[in-house]
Amino acid sequence: MNRSKTVILAVAPNGARKTKENHPNIPLTSTEIAQTAQDCLSAGARMMHLHVRNPEDNSHSLSVENYQSAISAIQQKCQQELFIQVTSEAVGIYSPEEQFEMIHGLKPAAVSIGLREIKSLAEDLIHEHFMRMKTENVKPQIILYNQDDLDKYHDWLIRHVLPGNAYPILLVIGRPKTEGAFENSYLVEDNIQKIKASSWMICAFGKNEFSAAKLAANLGGHIRIGFENNSTLEDGNEAEDNAALIKQINEYISNNHMQSASIAETKALMTPDW
Repeated sequence: MNRSKTVILAVAPNGARKTKENHPNIPLTSTEIAQTAQDCLSAGARMMHLHVRNPEDNSHSLSVENYQSAISAIQQKCQQELFIQVTSEAVGIYSPEEQFEMIHGLKPAAVSIGLREIKSLAEDLIHEHFMRMKTENVKPQIILYNQDDLDKYHDWLIRHVLPGNAYPILLVIGRPKTEGAFENSYLVEDNIQKIKASSWMICAFGKNEFSAAKLAANLGGHIRIGFENNSTLEDGNEAEDNAALIKQINEYISNNHMQSASIAETKALMTPDW
């Protein structure tokens, strides 16, 4: 895999579970998410990993209507300059069939899909769903939590369960309560060179977020950062908002002879080789 000097900065501003009790500036409504999108765009992000909530109780939602509301608000604020990836995360609420129903109903520009959340489906159905995404120009990113997930992803490529040659992947670093979870120690050249992916990205938890992000950037990877997993700055202080986290990593990239990806570069890097 080629080392890149261009780094996608993706903001994950809220996640599926956190509320204002976790941080007063976590964005939950479409209006709040859109303002966060604009602020993070100004700070250097060109991609948002989007979760939406049910307006009644702020619970996790895969509602097409809720997504459309948030995406419309973001686009009005950001004028198509931010690449929006929706999540299909089940959070123990949605079945694989319901996850794909959302994807095909919404037809987003991009979607993240946890491999372990869909692997219970028949492989021919998985293939059909990905072929439909290809036809509808929906760009999937495969989320992998440990080596078992990565091995399954490679197996699906070899056996053409996943159509094409390689996909954008997200390596989740240090996820609590995940057996064999990827750790910072995984982020070395020898391991990365063994991965068959069209691009790779990481996210990490808590105060380790910035350390893992720096390792990934230096290896030619991309970065997802934000209140979904962390709200702590490198100096240990609480970030005022998501934009502060983006600004921090963007400054590191700029100071180390790298540059944040443009919107066009982000779209290209998030496109599977299919």
